[in-house]
Amino acid sequence: MNILLIGGGGREHALAWKLAQSPLCDKLFAAPGNPGIAEHAELVSLDVTDHAAVTAFCAAQAIGLVVVGPEAPLVDGLADSLRAASVPTFGPGKAAAQLEGSKGFTKDLCQRAAIPTGAYVRVTSEADGLAALGTFTIPVVIKADGLAAGKGVTVAMSRTEAVEAIRDIFAGRFDEADAEAVIEEFLDGEEASFFALTDGKTIVPFGSAQDHKRVGDGDTGPNTGGMGAYSPARVLTPALEAEAMERIIAPTVRTLAAEGMPYSGVLFLGLMLTAKGPQLIEYNCRFGDPECQVMLMRLESDLAELLLACAEGRLSELAPPRFSPDTALTVVMAAEGYPGTPKKGGRIEGIAAAELGGARVFHAGTALAADGTLRASGGRVLNVTARGGSVREAQAAAYAAVAKLDFPDGFCRSDIGWREVEREGSK
Repeated sequence: MNILLIGGGGREHALAWKLAQSPLCDKLFAAPGNPGIAEHAELVSLDVTDHAAVTAFCAAQAIGLVVVGPEAPLVDGLADSLRAASVPTFGPGKAAAQLEGSKGFTKDLCQRAAIPTGAYVRVTSEADGLAALGTFTIPVVIKADGLAAGKGVTVAMSRTEAVEAIRDIFAGRFDEADAEAVIEEFLDGEEASFFALTDGKTIVPFGSAQDHKRVGDGDTGPNTGGMGAYSPARVLTPALEAEAMERIIAPTVRTLAAEGMPYSGVLFLGLMLTAKGPQLIEYNCRFGDPECQVMLMRLESDLAELLLACAEGRLSELAPPRFSPDTALTVVMAAEGYPGTPKKGGRIEGIAAAELGGARVFHAGTALAADGTLRASGGRVLNVTARGGSVREAQAAAYAAVAKLDFPDGFCRSDIGWREVEREGSK
C-alpha cells in the first residue's frame, strides 16, 4: 500500500525510517518532509490546512494509510476530513484531539472520569487568573490553554513569576493560546512519559521514555521542546504502567467514546510519579519528539501494520507491540541561540561517519542549500540516537556518534540519561 506521512521534523524522520521497513509499504510519501526523510520517502508539497487538497492527493496516489505526525493538523480536524473521504488515518479527530488542543478540556475530562491529576482552575482573564492564584501554594503551574508549541507552560517557583506568567498569557504572548489559562497544583515527584495505541476500543501499551526539557546540563536553563530522551523509563515499573492503563488511559478512552468523541491514534501521557501514585500532567495526541525516536529504535513489530490496525478499528487482531530490551538514547543537536532565536544556515557534515557504528541521525531542522550542502534550518537540528544494553552503553554510543559530526554552530547537552546512569551505578 501507499502511505502518506504528514510532518517534517525529527519525529517524522523516525516514523518514515520505520514505516519504510514495513513489507506493507509499497511507496511512502511525506509532506513536507526534510532531507533525512527524503532517504525513505518521496517529498511532496501539500498545504495540510487545505483538507480538500490533501484528500485529493490521497485519491490520486491511492493512499492506503495517512499518518499524521504533528498535533496542529489533528487539532485542525484533518483526520476527520480524511476519514470522511474513506482514507484510513492514524490520529484522532478534532473533538478528541482537544486532549492536547485545550488544557482545560483535559482537566475537565479528568474531573468527570475521576482520573488522578492535580487540582486546577480555568480562567479567562488576567484579573480572574490573579485572583485564582491566591488559592494555590507556591510552586504553582501556569498553562496557556491552547497549543503553544510546547512553550506555554510555566512552573512558577515564586508568586512574582506566577503573576508574570499569567500576564504574559493574556497579553497575547502565545497567540491563539492566549484566550484562556489553567492554573494547576504543582505535583512533586519524578516525571515520565508513557504511550498507548488505541482504535477507540482496544488499548495496548506502546512503551515509555524520559526526556530532558532544560537546555543546559544538570537540568538548568530555560525549558525547550526536549534536548534528549531515553527509553524505556525504568522508573515506570510494570506495576505503575498497569496502574496508568487502568486509572488514566482506559477511563479516558471510555469517556471520550461515551461522549461521542472516539479516540483513535496514540495517547502520549505526561505522568508525575507521586507518593499517591501516577498522576496525569498532560495528554498529547501524537508521538513525542524526541521520545518517538528512542521508542522506534527499540520497536521490533511492524509499525505500519500497527498504525493501519488502529486506523481500521481492528487493533485487537494483532499481537501486542514487541520492543527490544535494549535502551535507546537520543541526544538533540540544537542551533546556537536555541531556545531563543536559533542561528540558521550552519553547515552540517559527518552524518555518514556518525552512523557507522549503528547510531541513527534523525533530521529535525535541516534543509539542503542551493549548492547541495546540508544546513541547519531550525532550533532543534539533529537527533543522534543509539542503542545499548544499558543506559550507560546507549549514552556512550550516542555521544561517540555526536563526536563524529561536524556542526560548528550546533551544541548539545553532555549529560542525557544522567539520572538513570546514576541509578545503574548505585546497583
